[in-house]
Amino acid sequence: MAKSVEEQLEETLNSISAIEQKGQRYTIKDRELWRADLRQLDQRAQRLEKQAARAKAGGIKSQRVIPL
Repeated sequence: MAKSVEEQLEETLNSISAIEQKGQRYTIKDRELWRADLRQLDQRAQRLEKQAARAKAGGIKSQRVIPL
C-alpha cells in the first residue's frame, strides 16, 4: 500500500534529523557507509510540504477552463 504524503514527509524529516545528529557517514567494522544525500532529502521535504499543504487546502483549484 502506498504511503500518504504526510507519512513520506515524516520519514524524510526523520532521515534529515538522523543525518544532522549522527553525520552523513558511519563505519561498521571495516566498512564505511553513507546515509542519503542531505541536499536531496531537503528538496524532497520541500516538495512533500507543498503537496501536503495543497492537499490540506483541498487540492488544486481551477477558476475556469477554456476548451480548445
